[in-house]
Amino acid sequence: MLQETLLSEIEAAALEMAWGAGEILSGQFGRQLSIEYKDKNQLDPVTSADKATQEYLVKEIARQFPDHGVLGEEGSAETDAPGPAPDFLWVLDPLDGTTNFLNGLPVYASSIGVLYRGRPVAAALYIPWPTPGGGFVLHCRRGGGCFATRSIGAAAEPVAVYASEKPVGNRLIGLPGFFVQTTRFGKAVGRNPGELRTTGSIAYELAMTACGVLQYAIIGAPRMWDMLAGALAVQEAGGTVMTRLTGEKRWQPMDSLVPAWEEKPPTLQELRRWVAPLVAGNQQVAPLIAHNMRPRFRPVAKARQGYRRLSRAVQGKLRRSGENRRPGSS
Repeated sequence: MLQETLLSEIEAAALEMAWGAGEILSGQFGRQLSIEYKDKNQLDPVTSADKATQEYLVKEIARQFPDHGVLGEEGSAETDAPGPAPDFLWVLDPLDGTTNFLNGLPVYASSIGVLYRGRPVAAALYIPWPTPGGGFVLHCRRGGGCFATRSIGAAAEPVAVYASEKPVGNRLIGLPGFFVQTTRFGKAVGRNPGELRTTGSIAYELAMTACGVLQYAIIGAPRMWDMLAGALAVQEAGGTVMTRLTGEKRWQPMDSLVPAWEEKPPTLQELRRWVAPLVAGNQQVAPLIAHNMRPRFRPVAKARQGYRRLSRAVQGKLRRSGENRRPGSS
């Protein structure tokens, strides 16, 4: 059982670090940055701002919590420490929404989440915002509620998810860009599930859900650093996060991200491959949405599948026919 004083200390440190990360990012926003790409198609950029922010966070964690581990998006399996992950693990996305940032769109987040043996226990997210300070930090710890701090040293203000028993047609929702092509809602959701927004930052959308700006958000396939801090914020803001971990067929409320941690602690390399869909919202709407998503019928895809099945059947018949014929037979 974790002591409340320790969790409070970790939350306070994460809050301070988030302000530091925000200062770095704000200082580089709109400026010329060096850019590298993680993929051949140049769709997954990493900038000097990403790297500078992660370097700052890693140094602060090592200084304040030398026994804790770090899993950062801008690391790699080659640089991860070998062996089982430590009990306390800081999971970092220094800049979620890099493409927005590069293009001058101030919709991004710096996400700091803390796991204890696979369970999210503390989080802080820097969010740019049109306020005198230029942003705020959303922060929480397990069982302590979720708060927004509008400036360094200011009083923390409690936040809450949007309250409703079902989706509201004129309220905002966060969906992946591909959602409407691949998925539809069942009748229980209703004809108007909400006003669609796709922001380009998973952490930002989860933060907006925790604050009640989005009534719910569906996240298709986030990595752990994308979702950890924001998902805990939604829970501590009175909401629910539904997920379906690898091997599970049904949606379940999020608890441990790695249920087998106690029996066999994972390596950092294994955690780097973690991925699972999420539905975040209030305690009525999130389960309703999760249990009422259906695959959309796609005629072209169905036709291709039918053609492949027919082709395999014909090839198999011809192969069997050839095997049954004997040399010299007429």
